[in-house]
Amino acid sequence: MKSFAAALLMIGGILLFSCQKEQQSASSGDLVADQTQDIELISQLVTDLIDDVDLTSDLLTGELKSGTVDCRKVTVEPADRTTWPKTITVDFGTEGCLIREGVTKKGKIIIHQTAPQPSRAWEKTITYENYYVNGNLIEGTHVLTFHIRSEHPVWTDKLTGGKVTTPDGVIRTREAVHIRVQTRGIETPRDRSDDAFQITGNASGTGRNGKSFSWIITDPLVMSTNCRFIRKGIKEITVEGESTATLDFGVGECDNKAVVTKDGVSKEIALKGR
Repeated sequence: MKSFAAALLMIGGILLFSCQKEQQSASSGDLVADQTQDIELISQLVTDLIDDVDLTSDLLTGELKSGTVDCRKVTVEPADRTTWPKTITVDFGTEGCLIREGVTKKGKIIIHQTAPQPSRAWEKTITYENYYVNGNLIEGTHVLTFHIRSEHPVWTDKLTGGKVTTPDGVIRTREAVHIRVQTRGIETPRDRSDDAFQITGNASGTGRNGKSFSWIITDPLVMSTNCRFIRKGIKEITVEGESTATLDFGVGECDNKAVVTKDGVSKEIALKGR
């Protein structure tokens, strides 16, 4: 199992997936479209980290040497296999590095990793140095940890000081914590098709108009790799000046339906999936 990449992908997917649901519910419950777009932007940027962090994971499990991938320069220090912790720097340069169509980056992502990927516990601290994605300045610190608890793999993603400044000077902020516990498929690590997870967490921040928002998973989200949709769980969302809304993902069926409730009015919505 590519544990770190899978963890970050799942976390990013949850953020983006939840935002898609919020977008659909906004038209029915008028759940502040601006805030939804702000959350969506940050979620996309978080998810975009997957490519770069996954690249470093491959280096650490492969030849473990510095080098250049596309226009990214990756440096591993120290470079030997036995000395830990290590610092991995992904440098996109100062002129702009086209990662794929529509995504240009510059600056640096710096990853401090405490132990090898196959270990029973490790921590990665991700920081940025003049890091831009399509002109958006990204700031903050991600701390990602992995450990085994009662033989269950647990991934934690904590974002502090999250801040996105757009090219026209608009600022969005975010603080968040997500905890993902693998509940099924532990005995078959090479077969991901039977994996299932429970996710808990919360987030808060401010949007482009300065209004604050927060959300919390009040009933753990249940996800499995053989289903495109969150199977069950409840999330509460509060935007400054608005009453709290709930998103109910259901009772465990693999379907594209969820219910949004606000001010005592409920409406079933269709999900886009992940």
